[in-house]
Amino acid sequence: MDKPLIIVSSVTYAMKGRQLLSTYGIKSEVHRTPKHTASQSCTYSLYVPKQTDEAEKILNTNGIKVIGRMERS
Repeated sequence: MDKPLIIVSSVTYAMKGRQLLSTYGIKSEVHRTPKHTASQSCTYSLYVPKQTDEAEKILNTNGIKVIGRMERS
């Protein structure tokens, strides 16, 4: 099963994003973005197993810029 990852620019934004999503009842985990897929150095991702589309909208609406998304197995 693939893991949906939402890529953000830093660990700080990933941690803020995790906390924000938690207030909406969406579970997420902070992960380092795999190097072979990271468009920038030192990016982090949020693994959001459910409601990934909704989570991305919440992040963008609340000032946490989403760099991209990927699926990781």
